Amino acid sequence: MLSKPLQIQGGQSVCQKVTSENGKELFVKQFLSQADYQQEKQVYLALNELTSNVKLSVLKMIQFDDYSCSIIFPFIKFELSRICSQVKKNGARGMKWIFALYHFTQVVWDIRKLHGLNLCHCDIKVNNILVDQLPNGLKDILIDFGHSIRIKQNELSDRVCGTEQYNPHELNEGIVKNKITPYSPYLLDLYQLGMLLLTLIVFIPISKAGKKLISLKKREKFLTLIQKQYLQTYGISLEMPSEVYDLIWSLLTGQINQVDLILDHKVYDLKEVQEMLKTLPCCEKSKANYFEQEEEEINFEHIYLQLKEGQMRSSGHINIDKEYTELLQSHCKYYDQFLNNNKLFCDKTPRKIKESELQANSLIFEIKTEQVMQHLLYCVGRNNPDIFDQDIFMETDGQILNFTLNYVTQEVIIDDSTDDDDDDDDDDETKVQSIDNEIQLQIEIVMLENQTQPTSKSIIFKYIKGKDIYYYNIIADIENELKNLI
Repeated sequence: MLSKPLQIQGGQSVCQKVTSENGKELFVKQFLSQADYQQEKQVYLALNELTSNVKLSVLKMIQFDDYSCSIIFPFIKFELSRICSQVKKNGARGMKWIFALYHFTQVVWDIRKLHGLNLCHCDIKVNNILVDQLPNGLKDILIDFGHSIRIKQNELSDRVCGTEQYNPHELNEGIVKNKITPYSPYLLDLYQLGMLLLTLIVFIPISKAGKKLISLKKREKFLTLIQKQYLQTYGISLEMPSEVYDLIWSLLTGQINQVDLILDHKVYDLKEVQEMLKTLPCCEKSKANYFEQEEEEINFEHIYLQLKEGQMRSSGHINIDKEYTELLQSHCKYYDQFLNNNKLFCDKTPRKIKESELQANSLIFEIKTEQVMQHLLYCVGRNNPDIFDQDIFMETDGQILNFTLNYVTQEVIIDDSTDDDDDDDDDDETKVQSIDNEIQLQIEIVMLENQTQPTSKSIIFKYIKGKDIYYYNIIADIENELKNLI
């Protein structure tokens, strides 16, 4: 018997974090159509059968329920995207190249085993990797086999699959034009692995123009684009050994055409990489402290925030009452109506969940709902003041806010000349274009059960629409601002 659903609405399904009778947290994916359910159920039945005697770090189906069209999985509490989206001490997102290889290599091992079973994933991306904290390190878990295909090595496919950010330009164009040129799913996995490693390091979406440079085999020009985009985004230079870029480029351009060849690449001859390999969770003698030093920003523990009324803030914290009121008055056309809607929202009863059902490293507020709302709206509204005129208060049970936010980025543009010769000229004329990215998300305030503080609450984010990299950046920014304010 399952209880306490935590729902996340997807395009074809509703995902729920639930607690079983024996207290075990599970993840339930309930499909909105029988056809979608049957299709994905068959995928996971085949995956479970194919991999029953193979040690794989993938999220497998525990059971299914034909009556409710649901598939049940283990619940893993941390997403690799959350690590990438955090702003590090140097001011950049993403991760150091050696730590990116740490995660990348674990995924490569699993893809190698899957390819040995004639199974291709076809949707490899940062979002499809969960992270489990083990005593000897971080274990990556590959998820979402909804696009996977079992196919022979020499066969081609013309199916729609993958994600635009991680797909090659030709496949994306074919999907848009509804005319896909047959491709090898094995080579698609390799391309997506190259894009995965690059994204882990820079955590910047690769533009359509960048994808064209890959198709045109413009090796140096593509590197220049990535370096300039990184500098434009974070204000610092990209640190990436030539061997790492060579591995990325070889995967993106098909020079590496079998997954087994990845681990033979010269990057794995580097001393730092050989030391890193000894720290992977699969190694019996691995030590976790190696990467605790590399990425001390990673924290799986919840963060408790409390604000005592009538007392001064601690050093570094400010009182936002005045600033929030001024922000609201300056940008809200229907000020009194907004205040009334906000009051009605705060008076609603939040949904109750157990602390164990939260994602790792969640914020837990030991303050009143009104205070949570004030700080949350202040953090969101400073960069997106138009939210005060949006219909953000959802007419549902519980306390759910619906936002459409604008995330502004600066995109570097380099001339993508179509000549066949690679261009080593670093002095290519570049332009910077400001891009408005619309991100839709929901934020729910929930009450936590069995807490010493009767007012303990948390906030849960839910992705709706937009580039997912920017969605995770927004979450990281909001949470960091809340931690600094309270």
